[in-house]
Amino acid sequence: MRARLWLRGDWLGQRNEESLLWLHLNDARVLAFRLPTDAFEDDEAIGELVEQVAQDHRGTLLEARLGTGVAIPLYAAPAAPLPALPWGDPRHHAARRFAEGLDQAVLSLLASLNRHRQWDSLRNYNRLAALDPDLRERRLQALTRFPLLAAPVLLSAHHRLDFAGGKRHAWRDHDGAILDAIDRGRDLAGALARHYGISKGLVRAPICARMWGNTALSHRRLLRLLDGIPAHRRPRDPGEFAPAMDLFISINLLTDDDADLGRLGGRAFRAGLTAVCTPLQARFAPLGPAFADCLDFVRAAAERAAQAHPGPCGLTPHRLQLAWIETRGFASLLAASRRWHGRDWGAPDPGTQDQPLAAILGEHREGEAHGRELCEAADLVREGETMHHCVAQYWAECRDRGTRIFTLEMGAERATAEYRFALSEARFSLSQLRGPHNVEASRPLVAFARAILAELNALGRTPARAELALALGARRVDQGSGPRQARRLDPASERELAAVLAQLRPSVVDGELLREFVAGYQFHAGTQLEPRMGVGDRLELVREPDNPHDRQAVAIRWGGERIGYVPRRVNADIARRLDAGDRLSGHLTRLDERADTWQRLEFAIRQVPAQ
Repeated sequence: MRARLWLRGDWLGQRNEESLLWLHLNDARVLAFRLPTDAFEDDEAIGELVEQVAQDHRGTLLEARLGTGVAIPLYAAPAAPLPALPWGDPRHHAARRFAEGLDQAVLSLLASLNRHRQWDSLRNYNRLAALDPDLRERRLQALTRFPLLAAPVLLSAHHRLDFAGGKRHAWRDHDGAILDAIDRGRDLAGALARHYGISKGLVRAPICARMWGNTALSHRRLLRLLDGIPAHRRPRDPGEFAPAMDLFISINLLTDDDADLGRLGGRAFRAGLTAVCTPLQARFAPLGPAFADCLDFVRAAAERAAQAHPGPCGLTPHRLQLAWIETRGFASLLAASRRWHGRDWGAPDPGTQDQPLAAILGEHREGEAHGRELCEAADLVREGETMHHCVAQYWAECRDRGTRIFTLEMGAERATAEYRFALSEARFSLSQLRGPHNVEASRPLVAFARAILAELNALGRTPARAELALALGARRVDQGSGPRQARRLDPASERELAAVLAQLRPSVVDGELLREFVAGYQFHAGTQLEPRMGVGDRLELVREPDNPHDRQAVAIRWGGERIGYVPRRVNADIARRLDAGDRLSGHLTRLDERADTWQRLEFAIRQVPAQ
């Protein structure tokens, strides 16, 4: 053993006086242990302790039993602890002397990696300092040249340094190919590119030569986004991420896979992060609430697309929002959302003149603050006109899902609060709180909105919530009324929606009558047959005139099994041709197993020439 250091928990910011022991072994490893309080500076236990851990080179031991008690290994403790004691205190001097005996190059490098994760643990120290000198040098070089990408593979990222023990804290993103490239001096950039699924150009880019902090997106997902941005427009410094944080949060919710991220980088961010974010901040700040407010508009646009445009079948609001950003950009979506929220909604839609809702709370006052529950469709219309937002469109949510809307006042400030009802729990949650023109509410008004939430969920209102839950459980939304007619968007948004949908539709090739995605694919046998399918396979088109859902239905079969239908919005011409005896042929033009089910199978239909 080269050195030992005794400290107490309270000297290191812990709420206890337990004994903490650091050992610097002859093989260069550093070990730390938590012992009982009365074992402090009991050097006689060190020999017994070293004997038990000497051969545990991988650090798997979770406790060591001594004659004086139990010692708990601390794998995520700092390799070189410094107590919160005065500089001249002998115990502080002892800690500095202990640190001076360690590998200074390793300590400095680990400290340089610390950002939103901690890397300077003794677990990571031992992974480097105890290596053969040549191997140690190669790994230090890899971490110095590619810190962001190499550190997660070679080392463990800790949320915080730990003085409690009980865990091995050994997880890392292991990749044998990267270790082999480092240790044998091979193509490390290529190995890192394959591991992260990015280009070698991004691996070598300046942005990857420094550690990042918290980026809203995981680092791996952000790498895929950056890889799509043209190389000369990628950020060079992590500080350039700051203006884009609100966008990253939205992207994290919207994107399903790496392909989505790569497309966004290449399309929505093709001008670079700063060039995209600066004008957005100037026009739409704060961006977080602005993007949250887009959801109302996107839902309306998806309804409009389903009823009025020959867009792709099965397009969800989620995928429409992503497609809008990809094809038209962030500014287009935010501007369309702003127009949607600012329009004059006038009278409620036909069919919304229902009976008033049963109030759960009615009113609530606290000092100068006053909240009133809006229980009629006309109340929501007036609130929307006064506040210049789209709360008038929430009546169906109130009627069919138990949502409650409150108008709040506190002095001169006003806001509208939405409380969503969870049927399974019969409890409310605060979903939205917006002032005039959807601006954010002040902190005092947020506190008042939460006070109303507490009243809505109070024990004394359990019977009212239970009655609401029973009524909703028995209700059949829109029973017998058919689909609700979607409102038209403003002219500019109608044009942009059509452009977005046009980008999503497959382009018809010369000689084809139709090229589309198979509708209802997820509800039939297609997913089980996928492993046997291939591009170019023949598809059988079968008329189903007695189909109870659509008399124009045209089923699509592969190998005698029904895999879906020609989309209803475009099947009329195909049905007419089949009914007239025309010979049509169908074949599979694309199969993407990673795509959404509504875009997984693309097919084309041609007229068979007469013989």
